[in-house]
Amino acid sequence: MGTKEFAQAIVANLGKKPSLLKEVSYAKEAVLNLPKYVKKPAAKKDLVGVDIFVHWNGTNPDELAEKIQKLNNDSVKLSMITNRGIKVWPDGFSETFCTDHWRCRFKPFNSHQIDKQSIIKLLLSAIDNGIDSIKTENLYEFDGKPGYSLGQGQ
Repeated sequence: MGTKEFAQAIVANLGKKPSLLKEVSYAKEAVLNLPKYVKKPAAKKDLVGVDIFVHWNGTNPDELAEKIQKLNNDSVKLSMITNRGIKVWPDGFSETFCTDHWRCRFKPFNSHQIDKQSIIKLLLSAIDNGIDSIKTENLYEFDGKPGYSLGQGQ
């Protein structure tokens, strides 16, 4: 049955009582009491890294890592690469089937903090190094708890 036939069957049964299932009856003037919405206080929000997703046709994560590590700078460095949600660098398994869509996670190091200017520098460096960035996702902690997906082993 297609959607047209399904809709016609519904229209044909409008106003009829069920024949297979027990009929349901609702109180006429039942009041729905919802609690009043109370906005929670804002959490402390800290930028702690960035995922840069890249398009790359290769299959060896170590080769990609070598290219991506050229983006490292004094405040951020590549910490992990995943493919289809599976960590493939560092210490990945060569048996992992990889597509052309890679997540490259950059985290601050040496007590540095990451800011949005650092992310812009990473993206400009990606352009300079011929790396095709698809999108970015900023990594935030809220009240010290990660608000992003952890990779395997993190």
